Amino acid sequence: MKKILAISTLVVFGGFAQAQDTPKAAAKKCPASACPASCADGCCGTMVKLAVTGLDDEATAATAKVKIGAMAGVTSFESCAKSGTVMVKYNPETMKSCDVEKAVAANGLKVVGHKTAMKVKGLACQSCSNHLTSVLGKTEGVVNVDKVCHQSGTVMVTFDPKKTDLKKIKESIHTTKYKVVEDKAKKAADEPVAQS
Repeated sequence: MKKILAISTLVVFGGFAQAQDTPKAAAKKCPASACPASCADGCCGTMVKLAVTGLDDEATAATAKVKIGAMAGVTSFESCAKSGTVMVKYNPETMKSCDVEKAVAANGLKVVGHKTAMKVKGLACQSCSNHLTSVLGKTEGVVNVDKVCHQSGTVMVTFDPKKTDLKKIKESIHTTKYKVVEDKAKKAADEPVAQS
């Protein structure tokens, strides 16, 4: 009986050890160059974050989610009533961010502006956060300074894309001693490839 117990224990632990050594499957990722017109898993596309009003009405929010989520070119739709944010990922080859805005507005939500978040270095204290909040608040086209946190180095703003863009917001930050930390992977992807 002891031999049977010992052998069964070895078999169980042997199987467990083998399962632990098996490499896990890598998460599926679409290369940007091969992104289909409609990515089923939402891995591809351009994301636009919109500040909206009207999400507190559950029926309106549900209708917007169904109708916008079903649009050709939209790969994902998420909303947060607490922050008043709608996040739509779409295929930039078939639609533009203004098309997304029009669809959101047509479904009972009022677009207040676009939201963006960025990492900023040089924020050392609450006074730094207050100073940058003041500078951004005076920047033309900035609708709201949602957050400036010196502890995480995060800046979140809502802006009117008809009056400003990310480049101008970054330039406004760079007029101070604080600097935007560029995402190296995104920056490399945005740079043109030299032709030989």
